[in-house]
Formats: sequence, C-alpha cells, structure tokens
Amino acid sequence: LIGMSELMKKEFGDRVRALREQAGLSTNKFALMVGLSKSFIIQIEHGRRNISLDTIERIAAGLNMSVSELFEGVETHAEDVSSRNKP
Repeated sequence: LIGMSELMKKEFGDRVRALREQAGLSTNKFALMVGLSKSFIIQIEHGRRNISLDTIERIAAGLNMSVSELFEGVETHAEDVSSRNKP
C-alpha cells in the first residue's frame, strides 16, 4: 500500500490554498462551490487530511483545472506503508 506522506499533504494543501486565493475565492465560497465544508477545506489546506480521489477531482473542477494541473509542483513523497510492518 502507498500512503500520502505528511510532506506531500502539506505541499498539496499549500497548492490548493494558493490557487484558491489566486482565483479570488474565499474559503467559504470555494467550499460551497465544491460541496465540501469550510472546515474540511481548511484542514486540506493545512495538510491535515488524507483525501479521496473524488475530493481531489472536486477541488480541481472548482479551480477549473485537471487533476494533473492541480498536482503541478507537488512532489510525490509517497511512502510504502507495507514496509513499516516488516521486521
């Protein structure tokens, strides 16, 4: 299994926040646009949430971009969580 690293969550959240602000959207307005709560958006932007592909697609659509564009500049710091269980 591959998990999203803490660093990747932080970088992704920073990217979402920057793009949202660049689009001139408040956290509240953006949350309403994508059908998520304001607190959930804030947690994403602070790198505190693991999110589903569905949520990633909703965020990308709300920012009028593809998922791959949304991830531009976000390093993939995936970690192999299955190796943590080996002695």
